[in-house]
Amino acid sequence: MSNYRPSLDRLAQLAQARPNLLAGPLKLYQEQEGLDDEQLAARLGCDVEALARLALCERPRPAPHFREDVGRIARYIQADTVQLAMLIRAAETRESLTRTTGASSPTLLAARDNDDVEEADTDDGNGIDDV
Repeated sequence: MSNYRPSLDRLAQLAQARPNLLAGPLKLYQEQEGLDDEQLAARLGCDVEALARLALCERPRPAPHFREDVGRIARYIQADTVQLAMLIRAAETRESLTRTTGASSPTLLAARDNDDVEEADTDDGNGIDDV
């Protein structure tokens, strides 16, 4: 059985290029959060060995099936359903932001947007900055 694990890990790496699987968004989430496999598994409440199986799962369908699909995946990898749902939503959001903006970090993008708002707030039209 120990010979099977490295093959599963290799498949999970290859699956990152498959848009219908969870491997890509999960890897992006893990990188952006700075989590190693042990930390990610702890966040999900599952074993580290379950992460490769999770990466090979199909993405949950949109509502109204999302909850059912996440529950099925959580049972399969023996993870906390709520934590898995939140992680999948966050991972897919990060993937979407990265894909549409080309930004490497949604956090930096949000910070940049916030700076633009603050600059607009300080200019009251009278030519004098409120500092």
